[in-house]
Amino acid sequence: MSVTLIREDPVERLDVLTSRQVGGRVIACWGSVGSGKTTVCVNLGFELASLGKRVLIVDLESYRPSVAALLGLTNAGPGITAVLRLAKANRLTLDEINRLSEEISFAKSTLQVVTGINAPTRWPELDGAGIREFLSFSRDNFDFCLVDVSSELEDGLFSQTSHVDRNFASSEILRLSDLALGLFSSDPIGVNRFLADLRSVSFEFWPVANRVRSSVLGRNPERQVRDTMFKVAQLKIHTTIPEDGAACDSAQQRGQPLLLAAKSSKTREAIRLLALEIADL
Repeated sequence: MSVTLIREDPVERLDVLTSRQVGGRVIACWGSVGSGKTTVCVNLGFELASLGKRVLIVDLESYRPSVAALLGLTNAGPGITAVLRLAKANRLTLDEINRLSEEISFAKSTLQVVTGINAPTRWPELDGAGIREFLSFSRDNFDFCLVDVSSELEDGLFSQTSHVDRNFASSEILRLSDLALGLFSSDPIGVNRFLADLRSVSFEFWPVANRVRSSVLGRNPERQVRDTMFKVAQLKIHTTIPEDGAACDSAQQRGQPLLLAAKSSKTREAIRLLALEIADL
């Protein structure tokens, strides 16, 4: 198994990240099923917005879109399919984004959220031309566009009624993003799922160990997960996020990010530090 990683050397990493298009950054949040990638994606968006950045959160999960549910958005509207349709026709404007997205204001900050497909059968509408134009638009109008993508990356899956690959949207976002985060849950099941998913990976990413907890990993869980992943996959973990179940449950109950529902939680603090690092890219 071969895994391509962004090196930890800051100069080399800067070279990788500045080879992209000029403008805002597109951050892809990918990870195994159960990794908590959606939670991290949404909370990163709020942390970046709290730093004064123009932020757009996009749900491009073609299997299990859940950004709207996480934020308690019950009347989310047409979301990503309508946005991509306009982008493909070169008709996407800020006015249209404002109409089709949800604007969330908190403290002295705001961000916008484009919700996911409202039926799993609509995945063929997540096509290449629309995605490419949308990312170009996002770079022109936002500092950061955070995209929640599907876990599945296997190619060659087609339906009888569409020429679009079942997992094309995720692969295309990961290919065109300025930075990809690869998340996994730090427990035996999460690690094994992630190792299996890595067989389909051909992109650079920052490995993020999520839900790190001593109840599963024993003493010094951060060191345990770092040592294990390096030993079994030569994978150097970029960031670890400790689990704070009570804080995350409270945030979900309120439909709020951690910085509002559990500001002092250790999970929120780890995501805040990751946001600060991303903000400086």
